[in-house]
Amino acid sequence: MMTGLSPQASLEEVLESFSIEHDVGKATLQKYLTAFPEFANDLIDLSREIARSSIEDDAPLSESQHRLINSAVTRIQTSPGKTTGDPFANIPAQEMRHLAKSLNLPRQVVMAFKERNVIAESVPRKVMISFAEKLQTSVQHLFTSLKQPPMEVAGSYKSNTKPGDAEKVTFEQLLRDADWPEDDISHLMEED
Repeated sequence: MMTGLSPQASLEEVLESFSIEHDVGKATLQKYLTAFPEFANDLIDLSREIARSSIEDDAPLSESQHRLINSAVTRIQTSPGKTTGDPFANIPAQEMRHLAKSLNLPRQVVMAFKERNVIAESVPRKVMISFAEKLQTSVQHLFTSLKQPPMEVAGSYKSNTKPGDAEKVTFEQLLRDADWPEDDISHLMEED
């Protein structure tokens, strides 16, 4: 979530973003404190309040509470003035290799995610969750990012034909194009 915040974000925006983080533990708090030291006292107070309420209330969320949370997340992610934030924007090339290795996916598949050349709906949920965790973002944010048009790839390749619009392909097709073993493809495509 924090990736969508600009450095000039207001106290309210920062607190709201922190409150909907998937994990509001020490590491997340530290990231917010580093990024927004001017709001340190408010962030620490909110962190304590969240920790206290999670201890006191172990009851599962109701359907209406889930809808309210999803609505708030969507509102924050699509609000004007906020960048939707490309979850891959600040990942250098070396990290992309590490990301591919940690996800046990071919690098070209990870690059297709970065360039938004994959059809978001074709990616199994477990793969989206793993990607989102590695990128330290939410599944919704990653999904929204992948729904954007494909990135224009800069390059200076000679060609006799004018480049056309890039077409998105399914996750399964990306794996097949990467010559990924059939057994691994079948395993990845299985839904829980």
